[in-house]
Amino acid sequence: MNSAQIELTYTALAECIARVGRPKTSLLLATLALELLSQQPDAEAALAHILQAEHLSSL
Repeated sequence: MNSAQIELTYTALAECIARVGRPKTSLLLATLALELLSQQPDAEAALAHILQAEHLSSL
């Protein structure tokens, strides 16, 4: 994605989070993550993404 597409996607996600509200944000993000992970070619690729996300969130 180019920077304009990233900005569009970020904004759409932020707006979606605002619509579902704080109590359901974790469920929304978990559901989104599972949907995106299910599109990976195999479990190894999905697990690599999980580890990368964990690493990035602990910086």
